[in-house]
Amino acid sequence: MSVHLTGKPDKPAGTKISVEAAESTAQIGLGGAAEMKFTAHENGVELCVVVDSSSNRLLIKTATFSGARNQLESEALNVFCAIVKGRPFQEAADHGPIYTVEALAHRAAKVPGIRSPRNSGPQFALVERLIRSAHSEARDHLKIGHRENGWYIKASSDWLAKSDAERIDTIKPLIADFLREKSLTDDDIWISQIERAIRVTVAFKETVPYNLKPGLMLALEKKLRAITASPIELFMEELKDANKIRRL
Repeated sequence: MSVHLTGKPDKPAGTKISVEAAESTAQIGLGGAAEMKFTAHENGVELCVVVDSSSNRLLIKTATFSGARNQLESEALNVFCAIVKGRPFQEAADHGPIYTVEALAHRAAKVPGIRSPRNSGPQFALVERLIRSAHSEARDHLKIGHRENGWYIKASSDWLAKSDAERIDTIKPLIADFLREKSLTDDDIWISQIERAIRVTVAFKETVPYNLKPGLMLALEKKLRAITASPIELFMEELKDANKIRRL
């Protein structure tokens, strides 16, 4: 259950960007590919992203930061830099901050509805502003127009080798454990459909409060992804008549 943010944002006030073309390198696996460095600054905090400019997706080789003003900013930026290494620049801008919030959920503010970097705490909003500003400058510098982000994490070979029935048998006990952790009953959430190996649709019992569902979906999706080592995507069945929603 991911929040997808697209489009080219305005550069935030107070955020300064610099771009530097590094000399050609000859590292193993890059075949002498050129590097480019994009650096965003905001109130003394700096995020530096080095990309392989010879790749169409501008794969991130390194991401580093400096000038964090407190522990929360340092923690968020450190986790973000680890997450985005090896990923396309656009993927880092679109989803890196979201994955950072998920990884540091215990540090995120409690909010009603869908959690995003902007409402989870100032440290996460800062991460998003910096990476989006750096990516925006890269697009301007390299004259890259708008394009859809088609990158995704591939499912593990073990998960892909399973049949849908085997995947369901794997997920069911994980959901049961999750429900016990949340002090819910075994029939409060169930699987109604699984498609394309990673798209899992679940349904909720009518007694589960609506305002709890987004948080439960995010937490369950995170648990399933961690245990299956696959990018499971959870979708919620529209509840019209619970008796008509099939259970797998």
